[in-house]
Amino acid sequence: MAEGREPFATILLRIVFTALAYIGLAQVSLRLAVLPDGSSLLWLPTGAALGFTYWWGHRAGLAGTMLGVSYVVWARWGKWDLALISALIVCTGIALIIFLLRAWRLNPRFESLQDVLKLLGAGALVGGLTNTLNVLLRVSYGVISPDNWGTVTLYRWMGDWLGYLLVGSFLLIWWGNWQMRKRDYGMLVVLSCATFVVGWLTFYLQKAAGLPAPSLLLLFPLLVAGAFLYQQRGVSLLELTASISLAIFAHGDNPSAPLEFKQAIFGWLFLVLTFCTLMAVAVAVTQQRAYALQLEQSRQELERAYQQVRNILENAPTVAMQMYDHQGRILFWNHASEQFYGYSAQDAEGKTLDALIFTPDEQQEFLEKLQQVRTTGQPAPLQEWKVRTADGTERVILSSLFPIQYEGETRYICADIDITERKALERRLFQAEKLESIGRLAGGVAHDFNNLLTAILGFAELAQSRLPHDHPVQQDIERIVQSSLRAANLVRQLLGYARKQLTQPRPVSMNAVIQELLPLLENILDKEITIRLHLTEQENTVFIDPAQLEQIVMNLTLNARDAMRNKENGVLTIAVERRFCSEKELPADAYEEPRAGEYVCLIVRDTGEGIPESARAHIFEPFFSTKGLGNTGLGLATVYGIVRQNGGFITVESEEGKGATFIICLPPWDGQVQSHADDPSRTPSDAGNH
Repeated sequence: MAEGREPFATILLRIVFTALAYIGLAQVSLRLAVLPDGSSLLWLPTGAALGFTYWWGHRAGLAGTMLGVSYVVWARWGKWDLALISALIVCTGIALIIFLLRAWRLNPRFESLQDVLKLLGAGALVGGLTNTLNVLLRVSYGVISPDNWGTVTLYRWMGDWLGYLLVGSFLLIWWGNWQMRKRDYGMLVVLSCATFVVGWLTFYLQKAAGLPAPSLLLLFPLLVAGAFLYQQRGVSLLELTASISLAIFAHGDNPSAPLEFKQAIFGWLFLVLTFCTLMAVAVAVTQQRAYALQLEQSRQELERAYQQVRNILENAPTVAMQMYDHQGRILFWNHASEQFYGYSAQDAEGKTLDALIFTPDEQQEFLEKLQQVRTTGQPAPLQEWKVRTADGTERVILSSLFPIQYEGETRYICADIDITERKALERRLFQAEKLESIGRLAGGVAHDFNNLLTAILGFAELAQSRLPHDHPVQQDIERIVQSSLRAANLVRQLLGYARKQLTQPRPVSMNAVIQELLPLLENILDKEITIRLHLTEQENTVFIDPAQLEQIVMNLTLNARDAMRNKENGVLTIAVERRFCSEKELPADAYEEPRAGEYVCLIVRDTGEGIPESARAHIFEPFFSTKGLGNTGLGLATVYGIVRQNGGFITVESEEGKGATFIICLPPWDGQVQSHADDPSRTPSDAGNH
């Protein structure tokens, strides 16, 4: 209690109220359950003094109790000194009880059986001490005979103790704890009235009908109902009502006559035993309800937490989450899983993955993973899976698998991340880095080799000039010169692949270059091969060295010729079109330079043997050839280098036995077309090979 903060007027009012309450309840007790020696087995004021002092503090409670006790003793025996000493003993006892209750950390709502025992023990211990002192004090003043002081002490101790239990517990429990529903107030009023009436009925049956004292048990069902319906509040209120009812009607037709000891002691025992028993029942019901409430709150919190987790899993935008049982059946399938794999949750739940995205072998491997996780209790290592979605698209996912406990069972959560784009980027980067490193190597070798060829060719031509034309060595020297020229051509191709070839780019029409090359192409192709042109009517100007564009067309044409050599009625299709290329359409080796947008595309398609799948990843590498000895393998490498040098990219589509299609995409140029018919650098280069 924070007594020091309260106004003096408030403390004064509390002192007066406590004194009046003590005096009033003392008058009630002296008129109700009084034995022939003047003792009361139901001394209500002590409980009131305990309750008021506990809640209002020592200043208000003890001061009011001292005034009340002094007045009651003076009014009965007319001795102020006896009254003051008696009041001092009573107040000391009240202070000692409250000290014990606070030291023992009493819960005033009596929510545990230990709290009930604390009140019983403190009241019994201190009540015995204070009543012994008071009786001895009265013996010394001659108001009580010394012959029966022990019996009087026992009776007064019993009355004080019952007062502590009934009124004291009532004030402790109900103080600040009276808020209830209106219908609960009504029910408590009905039970209190019924208890009062049944208290009267028990004595009526004893005297009028001659029934024995155990008719008090008629009160027991009402008290039990109060304990179960309203717990400690119900017990304290109905016990107090029952005690007052028994005390009033025990006198019968003569209210001033003292009670018989046997009759009084039976009522006292009934009240004490029922109070202790029903408070224990009320505590058990309270704890059970608190446990049920806590359990319900825990269930609701768990349900909310589960719902939050489910919402997180359900709406995770980039992580496909699933839950499986130990047989691999799908129990949960979130929105991201629906988007990743193309199957709705309704289609997926209850099935196994081999009915959706896995092959039987993959399903078996997945079940082995589940068994491993179940045995070890640890998450499985991250694993990449290649799966086909509902629409047939192939995706690469990175999957994690870990166990959880759900509804008493072990379940398995699988979290999948789509890494298809990342794997594609990795392949692009790897291919770009590989070809870039090869290009740097080829450029370095070509420069050094070109220096050697320059010296060889220069000395060979010098030897030719110093010897007569009919000299026998002239033929050998000529062969050296021709071989050096062919080697120089290889160097130019290597430099073209490495993007270090000197060029003179200009705006040119791709349609015009192809039409100008058409007669030459018809001459170098076999008679069994038919050329078909599909040239676009859209703007097809690109910014490139015309000789390089011709070199691209010639190399691809000669490769197509070689691929269709063993085919009858071969068809070579050369097309030009303008198209928009998205990021997804960029090839693996177009990682760095090309960007999504408009391109002018040269398409060269043949009906030859096609390119084996194992060779497709290497066809643009220098010196790689599928034609055996005698082929340099620089044709497509040169085309690749030229295309990259001019900011474009090249893709290939092929299937064995069904030909190949090369698509060269170059950035468009929107300026005016410039003629290149008289360009001296426009000379066909040697053919390369796959």
